[in-house]
Amino acid sequence: MREQPTGESLLQCARDALKNNVLPLLKGDAKRDVLMVMNAMSIVQRELQLGTQPDENEQQSLAVLLGEPVFDVAQANRDLASHIRSGLFDTDQAERVTVFKHLRLVGQNRLHVSNPKVLQASKS
Repeated sequence: MREQPTGESLLQCARDALKNNVLPLLKGDAKRDVLMVMNAMSIVQRELQLGTQPDENEQQSLAVLLGEPVFDVAQANRDLASHIRSGLFDTDQAERVTVFKHLRLVGQNRLHVSNPKVLQASKS
């Protein structure tokens, strides 16, 4: 069992302290730097909340698209991009739809971590 408070709770507490106690005292570059740190902390917090599931889903989806097990997701993404550029998925409508679904899901997962407000705005 993890100790309390959790890492996620500690990040939130530290972020709140920066926002409420430090940020109001700063101006210019120092304020921008603290805002950048707070944003990084928010990204890490969202990654902790999501766990490894988005990465595992991407890996499984890539394996289906490429027709082979994926051990290196970065390389598999390069291979998928190469296949897309070469037109491999252009002729089969079902494959093309599957590629689009994969890319949309991966993009949404990344936005959910890096900038969830964009996803909320697109629903409006």
